Amino acid sequence: MTHTTVKLSQLRLSPLNVRKVKPQQIDQLAADIAAHGLLQNLIVYREDRKYYVAAGGRRYRALKALQKAKTLCGTHAVPMDERGKDEAVELSLAENAQREDMHPADAVRAYGKLLDDGMEPGDIAARFGVAISYVRKVLRLAALHEDALAAFAKDKIGMETAQALTLTENGAKQIEALNQYGNSAHQIRRFLTQETIASDHRYFVFVGHESYAEAGGSMTADLFADDGEGYANDPELVLSLADAKLQHLAEDLRSAGWPRVETGTEKPEDFYNLNRMHEAGSRAMTGAEDVQRTKLEEAREARIAEPGEDGQWNDAVVRDLDRQLRDLETGLQFFTEEQRQEGYMLVTIGHNGHADMSAIRTKKTATAQTGADGVEQAKPDYSGALVETLSKIKTLAVQEAVSHDPALALDIVLDCLAGQLVHDEPSYHSPLALRTEGFNAFVPDEFIAVSTIEPVERLGAAQLAAIPAEDRLAYLRTLPADEKEALLALLVAGQINGTMPSNGGTDQRNVRFEQIAMYSRPDMAEKWEAPLAFYEKLRKPVLLKLLEENVGEGAAENCAKMTKADLAAEVAQRMSGRGWIPAPLAIAAMQADEPEAERPEALAA
Repeated sequence: MTHTTVKLSQLRLSPLNVRKVKPQQIDQLAADIAAHGLLQNLIVYREDRKYYVAAGGRRYRALKALQKAKTLCGTHAVPMDERGKDEAVELSLAENAQREDMHPADAVRAYGKLLDDGMEPGDIAARFGVAISYVRKVLRLAALHEDALAAFAKDKIGMETAQALTLTENGAKQIEALNQYGNSAHQIRRFLTQETIASDHRYFVFVGHESYAEAGGSMTADLFADDGEGYANDPELVLSLADAKLQHLAEDLRSAGWPRVETGTEKPEDFYNLNRMHEAGSRAMTGAEDVQRTKLEEAREARIAEPGEDGQWNDAVVRDLDRQLRDLETGLQFFTEEQRQEGYMLVTIGHNGHADMSAIRTKKTATAQTGADGVEQAKPDYSGALVETLSKIKTLAVQEAVSHDPALALDIVLDCLAGQLVHDEPSYHSPLALRTEGFNAFVPDEFIAVSTIEPVERLGAAQLAAIPAEDRLAYLRTLPADEKEALLALLVAGQINGTMPSNGGTDQRNVRFEQIAMYSRPDMAEKWEAPLAFYEKLRKPVLLKLLEENVGEGAAENCAKMTKADLAAEVAQRMSGRGWIPAPLAIAAMQADEPEAERPEALAA
């Protein structure tokens, strides 16, 4: 073995390197090398006046990334150990097999030591090529009570539990929670927040973070929450501010002509038995309101066009802008003076954290109807029951007509889906009996770390953003057929739910989902590779079985005495790049001679 250096431009990645799957986090490794240098030599062999990297492929890629960024030049001297080509495969396998990831607790303590030594979070992030938000999360863990960190290091508690403990900076409180609930992140989180109110609670949403902060309220941030939310430490202040805001809304309604206004954080128990009044009509927008609507629509389109860090376009900002647009439309509705005198306005906090206003009738209405000019109108020619029957006849006629017009039918489906999925319209606003619920297939990050799957909302962000809220059907009628098909595919895809129940049972929905999977045929082995987090969830006998079936009986025997944690890491390493997927991800093969589905003659013509 020869220790020497070689120019970066003379190095090539050896085709004999056993790691075939493209490695991750090269940019992070490059930042680390730029800050600290190459801490481990490359292992190379020489052939045709070139040097081939047999072990150290990630380091080589990181060096090339630095060269591309012009941080290093091609003449940069790279330390290496030269071996014979006949040793290349063995050495490559040995280096990958011997590598063991640092325990997260050790990494946490190391970050904490850097902070104690005077390094700022931003400097730590820059030197290790990670986001500053990640550094802050790790430093929050580093600040845990030493006994909690020790339990984490000994795997007595998992990462989720350690993260839950960071909800308090009181070390004694952390240990009390740990002693009571052990490795139960859910119980610890509930224990540490029992005297707070979550920032996504409807009371807090109604009050608003800005108003709460201005009133002197403090927050406990939950850095590990997916949405970055936290907890308000003063629930009484939240309720006080909520009541004050309700009273302010009540004063506005009294000024608008309602002699009686009732408020409450909750709807009364008999709410659904009350006689509700509907608006008398809708007024035209003022110039200022029209300008406001335009600004809100432009802000919404801009937000969708530039999604947040998680790549999602349908985030909290979009939902808030949609709410403001709906509130603006609601504000155009009006009640007559007679209606206001016949009842009262009830103001409560809705489930989404916004004000729910319901006009309640308390007086009996006269049999005769009165017009806007106060003149008594004649009774209608048809009773309500008869009008309902006639409307059903009309519905049958429309159904018959649409059944002969596939193009129109497609546009109606698109209009219904776009209304509910893009503009948050309730399902009952559409004449089409198609209720969309959507399905967010949330998967923890550690389970999808090695995946090329793109979320539907990210794939279709531009198309969805282009759909207007007004005159939507007219817009859809003008789209080319291929654009309609693409839009329909996006909207329908987001509704698919193939989740299997945790109790192991299946139903007709699961059967039909498997049919969809069979016809769509995604390459699951190409789209997803099992990460370490997956193998850590398996029992030891299952891990050994995987080794025996995919690596060999000898490999399973050699690893039989390992601890479960070590065995999971070993299996994850050995299964990497094999194209293996667990049985629940397998998709049934389509029969080659399966006939094409028949269509009705009316539609096939």
